[in-house]
Amino acid sequence: MKKRKDFAALMHMLFSLLVVVGVSIMYSNSHYGEGIRWINHETYEDTPEFTRQIKSDIDDIFNYVKYKEVFETNGKLDYSKPIVRVLEGPGTTKEYTVDEMIRRAKSLGYYLNEQFKVSGGQPSADDTDSYVRVDYRAYEPDFKITEPGEAFLTMDQLAYEVLTHLGNYYSFYYRYIQNPSNLKFEILYQNTEEDYKLYSNVSGKTINDFKTMGRYLYVTGEALYVDSNLTTVPKNVSSLLEKMNPYNNGNYHMTVAVDTSYPYGDAYARASASYDRMRLLFITGMISLCLGILGCMATLYALVSLTGLPDKEKGRSRLRRVDRLPAESCLLLYFGASILALLLANKLAYKIIHLFFAIDQWDYAELALRVLIYYAAGLSAALSLLKRYKAGNLWTGSLIYRGLKNLSLYFKNHRFTTRIMLSYALFLVFNIAMTMAFAFLLFTYKSLESRILMGVVALLLFSLDFWIFHQMYKNAWETDQINEALFNISRGDTTYKIDTLTFNGKERELAENINHISTGLETALQEKVRSERLKADLITNVSHDIKTPLTSIINYVDLIKREKIQDPKIQGYLEVLEQKSQRLKTLTEDLVEASKASSGNLKLEITSIDFVELIHQTNGEFEEKFALRNLELVSTLPDESILIEADGRYLWRVLENLYNNAFKYAMEHSRVYVDITLEEDMAVFTMKNISQSPLNINANELTERFVRGDVARTTEGSGLGISIAKSLAELQDGELRLYIDGDLFKAGLAFPIKK
Repeated sequence: MKKRKDFAALMHMLFSLLVVVGVSIMYSNSHYGEGIRWINHETYEDTPEFTRQIKSDIDDIFNYVKYKEVFETNGKLDYSKPIVRVLEGPGTTKEYTVDEMIRRAKSLGYYLNEQFKVSGGQPSADDTDSYVRVDYRAYEPDFKITEPGEAFLTMDQLAYEVLTHLGNYYSFYYRYIQNPSNLKFEILYQNTEEDYKLYSNVSGKTINDFKTMGRYLYVTGEALYVDSNLTTVPKNVSSLLEKMNPYNNGNYHMTVAVDTSYPYGDAYARASASYDRMRLLFITGMISLCLGILGCMATLYALVSLTGLPDKEKGRSRLRRVDRLPAESCLLLYFGASILALLLANKLAYKIIHLFFAIDQWDYAELALRVLIYYAAGLSAALSLLKRYKAGNLWTGSLIYRGLKNLSLYFKNHRFTTRIMLSYALFLVFNIAMTMAFAFLLFTYKSLESRILMGVVALLLFSLDFWIFHQMYKNAWETDQINEALFNISRGDTTYKIDTLTFNGKERELAENINHISTGLETALQEKVRSERLKADLITNVSHDIKTPLTSIINYVDLIKREKIQDPKIQGYLEVLEQKSQRLKTLTEDLVEASKASSGNLKLEITSIDFVELIHQTNGEFEEKFALRNLELVSTLPDESILIEADGRYLWRVLENLYNNAFKYAMEHSRVYVDITLEEDMAVFTMKNISQSPLNINANELTERFVRGDVARTTEGSGLGISIAKSLAELQDGELRLYIDGDLFKAGLAFPIKK
């Protein structure tokens, strides 16, 4: 295991070095700072270097045009041409040729080197040198004197100046005329077909030939724009062309092109090759950086996986002595080690770096060393903290945990009010102390150190106030969560739970207790639901089991009656047997129907029903039946129709139960009142009657199963009619309301009106 960890650490160091190499290659690249876009979206011809080169060459072309007129005759260098004219005395001038000025320069030790620059020193004027007034320079015909002393030079200085301009002429001629070049140019000034001036290093080329070379610039005296595909067009091309025009017309043009295939090894070809090398180096640096980062991440993952693995013999994580220190002490230790390493680097390592790197690379090399020191210290600290984490004592072994644990002893077992008072007292004392310290520093000291201390005090004060605000906000949030939990539980959501992981202290204990209450209520509710389900299943099964033998009893009673037995006593027995069996059948059917209605196990067919018409029909059905007990049915119904949505079959069952209930329990020779009223968007059917027996019962109890208003049970009834009616009404989105006032019994059936 140790070998694997050492190998991972070694590979991590190598990949870290690869990152440093990649960053160094990219940093030292001449395109550093341009990002990576230039790699795919830019060519050498798009670079500022190309623009500067072609602008410089265009300036040299104009200089060549000027020098050609100065130093050449019929296309050849003419040493006998006058080059300067000086004023030797009053009214006396003398001209000097190119040859005379060159020989004078040679006599002084000046010469042109391989780069056509003047070598051999600089001319110096002393008291023995005689100054002459320069009256004319062929290479500067438009020279204007701005100061009196500018017109006077010694002959040595004048010879040096002439040799300098001749070197510029030779330089351009050597690069672009004598030797093949990727830069092609042509300047033509034309007066007539025979009278023209042509300056070019290529012949027989048309403007289209120039354009096909690659990058070009075409300017004419007749056009107001410059035809070019250069990234940036030099601004002074048109003005220089016009200025150097020997004819007073617009019949001239200038064409400059660079062959971007670079067939010749000139400055453009070398710069393009250098650009490609820089591109390749930058890509190499990017690849090195990416591989280094990926390798660092992979080896770092391996180090993390191998760090602090469980000890198979002892069953715990192996920790070194330094890893047993508190986490804060470990961080301070590694911080001190990094500070010491930086001091050693400043005193020794930087001096060694300066021996191997150029002065313009010192800053980057020193920065790279500092980053490595920071990274090594940070990685060591992170791995040490990781060992503590795997050992399970990162938090429990920290000084902060110990301090908070000791501090919590003063708060944990106190009441909420006591804790708030203690917290506010500490908050108030700290605020007063910090405010007094800030005021003392403000009015006593004016130095920079005191202002820094004031900033620290203000920061501490703000941090404490913000922390107190956070705690108050958190406590309020916890209270809101508890209130929301109580609200949901009170509305019947017994499955609601509070996430106690976000709570602390006694609030967490309170939240856990509420969760326990919720769990208890949910358990009790599930048990009740289970009990009700078992009860409904029992009723259904028992009713089904009773129904089969009951049917046989009814059938056999009917068969016996068909035998026409003449004995009156036996006939009386049969009548009683038939009545009781029919009552038992009705009770069994009511049990099954009550079970289905309460469980909602019914298939409804909702349709539009005229509520008024249905009550009229029901009154007609029960009018004769009510007459048997001398009950007068008094109805007050609206003339217009009232539509509701319900299942007609089950709605009739609800009304039938209510009417039967009135028939059974209403006082004889009394009235039963029936009416329909509108209450907002509800149609309310109301039935009122006077009970024959005292109603010493709550109205809500009548909706329970097997509860009857006739406590003595002298009438026939199962005590299920009202319960069935209530369940069926609710299944159809209706509502059954019961009212008892003394002996007055009132039942209300409400349904939403169809819009």
